Amino acid sequence: MPPGPHTPLASKLAVLLNRKRGADGKTPSTRAIAAATAETPGGKPAMTHQVVNDLLNGIKDNPPTSQLLGLARAFDCPVPYLLPGFNGLTSLAVYEEHQDAREALRLIHDLGQAGAAELLEAAREIRARHGHTDLTVPEVPELLPPAAEPPRPGRRRRLSFTEAAERAVSDLEGT
Repeated sequence: MPPGPHTPLASKLAVLLNRKRGADGKTPSTRAIAAATAETPGGKPAMTHQVVNDLLNGIKDNPPTSQLLGLARAFDCPVPYLLPGFNGLTSLAVYEEHQDAREALRLIHDLGQAGAAELLEAAREIRARHGHTDLTVPEVPELLPPAAEPPRPGRRRRLSFTEAAERAVSDLEGT
């Protein structure tokens, strides 16, 4: 994949952080991300939460390889996505996860532009056969929007005067 336009690391991390939203719609804390950078669960993290915070805010933009590996573990993404110029998370994920995709690329290596064009056309035909007519696959896979945060138990939202009066009447009448 040829390098594309430069997307800052902080922007890539913001996309990945958004993809890590929990069922409650909240993103993980920097401490949770730092803990997830460890090679083994409960092991020593590859970086502190302050370094994670600095990377997310763009204060630091060139972490060492050990930290890039940790970030890739924490965000469950291919390491090359975190490098400058490699913005296609979708294609990098396919390349990393599917041996057959790597084999297909290896096989067209010496066929040049004509081989790549044939492979592209065959992929479009396969997508059409499988009912995927949209040929624009995003660089970063889109996620479903997060669910709305449910109200916290024991904590009522502020009521308008009318709503408060209705609730008071309801409470007095026992309904």
